[in-house]
Amino acid sequence: MRHDPVMQITRNTLETDPGPADWFTGAVYIDPVAAPAPPSRVAAAHVHFTPGARTAWHTHPLGQTIWVTEGVGRCQRRGGPVEVIRPGDRVLFEADEEHWHGAAPNRLMVHVAINEGDAEHAVVQWGTPVTDESTRRPRPSTEQGPSTARTQGCRRTLMARRSSMAR
Repeated sequence: MRHDPVMQITRNTLETDPGPADWFTGAVYIDPVAAPAPPSRVAAAHVHFTPGARTAWHTHPLGQTIWVTEGVGRCQRRGGPVEVIRPGDRVLFEADEEHWHGAAPNRLMVHVAINEGDAEHAVVQWGTPVTDESTRRPRPSTEQGPSTARTQGCRRTLMARRSSMAR
């Protein structure tokens, strides 16, 4: 007997959750997008940052990708420069890379966060809050500048990752 795959539609019945104060500075709202169903380890969330809101320093044992969908944000890996991120930008934080991300002081920012986790690897390890002072030092590419001004830093794109895997 032939078994055809079944398409699954999950209707959104979950409420938008405010981001916990020990994980975020400012008002942040989280909508779940995908929860892993074994054997998958991938989870995703749509995260809304109000102007100036941001994560605490944190790491992801299996890495994290964020995809900016609207607004203007900032991100930084520990020891690196503050980077400006805009819609369409994809940021790859490597496994155990300490970092933060959030909205620019005068703009909201929304991103999709994609993470992996399993019984041996938590999705995230939270650290200390990020100070206002440390978020105010973006590289010369400012929020008002052209989006073609790109820097390396924490903005590693999935395209670069795909091209290296294709080799």
